[in-house]
Amino acid sequence: MKDQAERLRLMAKSLKTRIENDLVRGMKHTRVVVVTSGKGGVGKTNLALNLALALAESGLRIVLLDADMGLANVDIILGLAPKYNLYHVIRGEKGIKEIILHGPCGLEIIPGGSGIQELANLPEEALQAVIRDLGRLDGEYDLMIIDTGAGISNSVLSYVTAADDIVVVTTPEPTSLTDAYGIIKAASNRQARGAVYIVVNRVETETEGILVAQKLISVGERFLGVEMKLLGCLVEDRAVEVAVKNQQPFLVSHPNSQVSRNVRDIARKLHDKSGGDKVPVKASGLRSFFRNLTSFLR
Repeated sequence: MKDQAERLRLMAKSLKTRIENDLVRGMKHTRVVVVTSGKGGVGKTNLALNLALALAESGLRIVLLDADMGLANVDIILGLAPKYNLYHVIRGEKGIKEIILHGPCGLEIIPGGSGIQELANLPEEALQAVIRDLGRLDGEYDLMIIDTGAGISNSVLSYVTAADDIVVVTTPEPTSLTDAYGIIKAASNRQARGAVYIVVNRVETETEGILVAQKLISVGERFLGVEMKLLGCLVEDRAVEVAVKNQQPFLVSHPNSQVSRNVRDIARKLHDKSGGDKVPVKASGLRSFFRNLTSFLR
């Protein structure tokens, strides 16, 4: 009888292990893509928003986190007025799903505000509770796009270091390229795990953008040993200025413009690289991302 009971216990334990392994293998994690820049004024937020919309438009489940703590303005471009943001989640006043805004094309937006920085100051028990709440979103979305602040602050670099993919936005101006190189170098020094992609904004022609990107990629590989890839270029287009004034994404207000076609091409390439067979970095999921982010912030 004892031997039979022991065999039954072993069989139950083996079955439980197999079920847990199957669940882990079948679990889909949300991939985290950070959109950043070495300096402000290069169109980073506009790209992050319209890129997120283009991905959502293609049928993917996308959430956009506005993490520019100093100048959070994704909601302004969309003409939305969030009553709550991530700060209220950190304070325990709201759950993460209660603050999510609904945008065009099924896009969902998390207003960040000063909430993320507060993570670094939480006691461990409270921090774990917040991370569990944020982690409930894991797998509900294919991608989380994060619009960071500009520059090389500890906050920005913490996002960059923890992300699965890093999209660096620059313009052809020498100062913008220098600053883009600076953030790539800082990320390399921190041993950022994500694949690095370049987007060149405000180019006269796509050929100009390709040549500019090649210079940056060549210098980065030579002096930093960092492999980078050109994700795409955005041509100078008055549709962007008109859309911002009307508090609309240009992808919505001018869907057939050249810049909208450019951003859809970038979205397609990013999706192919993030979801294809040759993924440079395995998606770690939102729990892991926010846990690592908090560690870097501290």
